[in-house]
Amino acid sequence: MTIAVGSTSHVNAIKGTEFEGMSIQMMAAMVMLEVGATKKKEAENKIAEMKGQNDRAKALNNLLDRMNGELGGITKDEDKDKAARMAILIKYMNEAKGLGVDVLGWSSPKSAEQIRAISSTIQHMAENCNSDNQTQMVKLQDFMGQYNSFVSGASDQIKNANQILQGLAKN
Repeated sequence: MTIAVGSTSHVNAIKGTEFEGMSIQMMAAMVMLEVGATKKKEAENKIAEMKGQNDRAKALNNLLDRMNGELGGITKDEDKDKAARMAILIKYMNEAKGLGVDVLGWSSPKSAEQIRAISSTIQHMAENCNSDNQTQMVKLQDFMGQYNSFVSGASDQIKNANQILQGLAKN
């Protein structure tokens, strides 16, 4: 790659590249648009990640609601009640495991206190998903701000190039 210098004050071409024959302003605009496109893609990826987290939080909350709906009617800690709780947990075990819940020990009789601990764990996981989404939102806003800055900068460079061309055309 060679750079042709038209005078000591500006570069008018980068030979052997896609920028050959372009003004500095147009080269800068193209670079800014390319970086902007990268930031836009990063923002889109962040949105998809956040959607996944949001879907997981909803699924965890839904699982918890259904489990609690069935477990709520069992109020004593007699053996038959513990066995009934275990049967309900087993019913939801595969779904919970698919959502990342540690289901080790779910297939044994459970006291009311143990059930509260399991419910608390699932609720905590759902809350963590929502908290993670808030953190991701800050990153998303940063990517969008960078995207807007690069697109705005490219627009400014194109305007500058057009002004230069108009000035040359008048002379």
